[in-house]
Amino acid sequence: MTLSEKSLNTKQQTAISRLYSEDYTLLVAPTGAGKTVICLTAIKELIDAGVLNRVIVAAPAKVVENMVWTKERLKWDHLSGMRVLNITGDAKKRGSLLAYANTNDYDAIVISLNNLDWLLEQGHGKGHGCDGIIIDELSKAAGKQTAGMRSKKKADCFKWRVGMTATPVSQNFEKLYSMCRILSPKYLGTNKQKYLDQYFYSDYQGYNWTLRDGADELIAAKIAPLVHLVEDTKATDLPPCCEHVITFDMPAETRVVYNDMKKHMIAGDVEAANEAVKSGKLRQIASGFMYDDMGVGDHIDFARSDEAAKWMRKLKKQGRKGIIFYEFTHSRAELDYCTAHQYGIDVATEIDVGDFTRAKDHVILLAQINSLSHGVDGLQDVCSDILFYHPMWSRDATEQAIGRVWRTGQTKEVNVTTLVCDDTLDELVMDRVEDRGEWMKLFKQHLKG
Repeated sequence: MTLSEKSLNTKQQTAISRLYSEDYTLLVAPTGAGKTVICLTAIKELIDAGVLNRVIVAAPAKVVENMVWTKERLKWDHLSGMRVLNITGDAKKRGSLLAYANTNDYDAIVISLNNLDWLLEQGHGKGHGCDGIIIDELSKAAGKQTAGMRSKKKADCFKWRVGMTATPVSQNFEKLYSMCRILSPKYLGTNKQKYLDQYFYSDYQGYNWTLRDGADELIAAKIAPLVHLVEDTKATDLPPCCEHVITFDMPAETRVVYNDMKKHMIAGDVEAANEAVKSGKLRQIASGFMYDDMGVGDHIDFARSDEAAKWMRKLKKQGRKGIIFYEFTHSRAELDYCTAHQYGIDVATEIDVGDFTRAKDHVILLAQINSLSHGVDGLQDVCSDILFYHPMWSRDATEQAIGRVWRTGQTKEVNVTTLVCDDTLDELVMDRVEDRGEWMKLFKQHLKG
């Protein structure tokens, strides 16, 4: 069953009008707001009006592999006439697909960010036949993958540019420069050092930059004409999303290992070369294991997995499905053991999402934090319980993970639980993620103001 154009809500229609009328847009919208259908509709209208010829969609590899844009087009009846082609594979295959797109007059070509530079080089920037570009997940793309877009010669062929993101300032305001520079240099200039000097001050080595007082408001005012903000109304449109924290303590023998690494940067045969490595080791120890110098995970305790098992058993008793997001590969091994072997709990993996959604009985989906961020839909129809096996540094990844369940179609209260080990780096990670959330709220307030 396809959806009618009449199904587009007011927020989506307003965003489409913005993309139709403006050449450059930073589209800021929460996970599940329909950014993909917004952009596809705008592409269709601009091509139908003769404003554009063809559009490149540069997206994370997972989006391209899962054919997200093609699948979204198929959901809507007003997009039925559009022709969207995914360009993947090695250079030879990509070249053949590009030639096919040129011959058959495709409206949009979707390619991974890693291959964008290759595409921009085809025919001296004209072989792709595109005069518009959309960068999907612009906040992740504002690095070396889009280096070609900073070349004026390559970028000038795109008279229409859109960047999509849910969290433009999830970490800080530094990265905002690169995102805006890709779309248009007229808002924050062409010199990043000048931008940093104007709005930040650095430590004596010039490595760490701190925002000057009031600079956040000045930056927001500068880029306000570029930004279109889609309001996040999930809190009023959907059942509530309740966040919970389960705290636990590590065994005394594990605390000795943790303190040795914290104070001396060494625990047993494992030594941390620098503070960044030490931070990773402390998070591992708090999770009940530690990778050795060969990358092998050495088990320390089951304190965290025991807490996860309690959560799973509670869901099993209620006959509910749940999702556990983890980060470390060894955490997955421990979860496999405590579910299938110790407690007889059925589990699925991110590659078995279909089995998870179709299962009638209680089952737990184990997923690496970034594996369900794109191209997975339908989880909101069968699940409303999420467990973060440990706090995640990335607010982007955390919000996208929650957005897999807390989105249009969800009819139940969503419960998000995080396991936090007392007096460890877990607590710092939780505080940092909360701080990043406050930055985003402040940014939106400035834009509205």
